[in-house]
Amino acid sequence: MASALSTPAVPEISVEEYIARFVEGNEKPTCEYVDGELFPKSMGTMNHARVQRNLAHFLLVKYEDRYETLTELTTRLAERHFLVPDIAVIDLSHPIQGRYPSPNEPVFLCVEIMSPPDRFGKLAAKCEEYHAWGVPHCWIIDPETQTAWEYTPTDKEPRKQQTSLTAGVIELRFSDIFHGVKELI
Repeated sequence: MASALSTPAVPEISVEEYIARFVEGNEKPTCEYVDGELFPKSMGTMNHARVQRNLAHFLLVKYEDRYETLTELTTRLAERHFLVPDIAVIDLSHPIQGRYPSPNEPVFLCVEIMSPPDRFGKLAAKCEEYHAWGVPHCWIIDPETQTAWEYTPTDKEPRKQQTSLTAGVIELRFSDIFHGVKELI
């Protein structure tokens, strides 16, 4: 299966070893897994962490009666394909049955927050993988430039937004998303 991830850093491992080490064992750095290969996630910056905190907070405060918001949730898109979005939002009317979403249980919204050395194209390609899994909404957020995009399966490409992000009934303003984010010096 093709993946938007970069060249793996370590030799091939089994699905069972990946689950034991990185899902159940919480080994760091967090790695994604595609067809036996590990792909370490980029380390977050302070601004990345601030945006992730803000998203989790405002999604919880505004939408906890309808959605569950989780950070760094391992998602299993296929038998040998695991990705870890920065934020995963689960529609409570379609709860996840296991310890993490399975190939038949796509989440409602996946959010990817850019960190150095992430590139926009890589994150957009990950969103396409989420869409193929069945995720109806993806957001890509760049904390350093305070820009953000929405991406749905019907879009030809991510749509840059100016003041807020939406996913169905969910709407978050940039002022909330980027609260406390510092400009680069």
